[in-house]
Amino acid sequence: MHPNEAKIRDFYKSFHSRNSVSISDFYSQDVEFSDPVFPKLKGGAVTGMWSMLLERMDPNATIELVEANASAETGTAYWVATYLFSKTGRKVQNHIRSEFQFKNGKVVKQKDRFPLWKWTRMALGAPGVLLGWSPLVQGKVRSEAARNLEHYLRKKGITA
Repeated sequence: MHPNEAKIRDFYKSFHSRNSVSISDFYSQDVEFSDPVFPKLKGGAVTGMWSMLLERMDPNATIELVEANASAETGTAYWVATYLFSKTGRKVQNHIRSEFQFKNGKVVKQKDRFPLWKWTRMALGAPGVLLGWSPLVQGKVRSEAARNLEHYLRKKGITA
C-alpha cells in the first residue's frame, strides 16, 4: 500500500470518528476543494467546512470508506455517508467519489463528486423529488451552505 493510500484511509477514519484535528493535518495550507455543494473552497475554508460538518453531524451518522487507491501524486476514494439531514430530519445515504492530488505528502486538491439531484431527493423530500434537478433549488442549497460556512468561519475566527 502506498503511503498516500494509508493517508486517505486515515482521513476517513478521522472523519468517521469526528477528529477534525487529524483531518486538518491531511491537507496542505493552500488546499483547493470542490464538490457539488461547496464548489470552490481554499485553504482554511476547507478544514473549516469539515469541522463545521463534523460538529453538526447526526450522532448516528456513519462514514464508510469502500475503496481507496493512491500513488505519489494522486489518489481516489469511494465512500458512503449515511446521516439524518438536520434541516428536515430525512435520511441521506450519499455515495461519493473523491479525487486527490498530493504534493509533499499533503493533499493540495480534492474534488468530490456525487449527484446533487439525488441528494436533494433524499434530504429535501417532495421538493427535492420535484425540483431537485433545477438550477434554482441547487443554487439555493449552495448559497445556504455557503452562508452557513461563512458564519461558522467568522464565529471560529478561521481565515479562508
